[in-house]
Amino acid sequence: MDLSGKVALITGASSGIGYEVASRLAGAGAKIAVTARNQDKLAKLCGEVEFNGGKAVYFQADLLKEKEISMCVEKTYAYYGQLDMVIHCAGMTIKGPLQDMPSDDWDTVIDSNMKSAYLLARFTWKYLQRPGAQHNAKFVVIGSVGTYLGIPLSAAYCASKGGLVQLMRSLAVEWASQQINVNAICPGYVRTPLSESVLKIGDTYQKVISRIPMRRIGSTTDIANAVLFLVSPMSDYITGTTLNVDGGLLCAAYTMDD
Repeated sequence: MDLSGKVALITGASSGIGYEVASRLAGAGAKIAVTARNQDKLAKLCGEVEFNGGKAVYFQADLLKEKEISMCVEKTYAYYGQLDMVIHCAGMTIKGPLQDMPSDDWDTVIDSNMKSAYLLARFTWKYLQRPGAQHNAKFVVIGSVGTYLGIPLSAAYCASKGGLVQLMRSLAVEWASQQINVNAICPGYVRTPLSESVLKIGDTYQKVISRIPMRRIGSTTDIANAVLFLVSPMSDYITGTTLNVDGGLLCAAYTMDD
């Protein structure tokens, strides 16, 4: 899994899955550009990468703003002179019954999780295409088990993640001739600041664990390892695919009792 000489742009890199993905790819030799809204956390990440001998740069951006997404992409290419892989990890949710959700909250979730991916794809395409190259460029989005399952009080989140995976499939077909692989990773429950806020509600943790055959909550490392595979040359003939990293959650009608 040697990514030396490759450049990766990672969104949502200030914490959780995005932070771990950025660290993992840098550890594999990739030069990374990271973006999120929290500048201090991005600076910390880049400092850690460079302390360990890697190459990193950050660009603060709000992925709800089209101009800032475009700026981030253009600055990444200007800084490194190339772009080989994009990993879209940014995501958020606003919990609550659909009937009580203001339209502004609905739009915020949809735009943060799905429209941002459309804009990122639109602005990075010209730098990713490489007909005739030895290895393909990679565009990876992070979905969710909410792509397939209805999560209570999360209608907007599930709709955005379902749409995100369908966007990925369409892009995979459109971009195949330019040698750009487009895939999605759908994590199960992973310990991140986003999931912790949900797992601590009532008996949610026990309900979730009881559905997972492997009987544990996933780690950000589990997801980063899957990303590493999908951006490596080992996945050059894989496109339009969803890789579920969920401990068996989505395949289980029910789990085995001890």
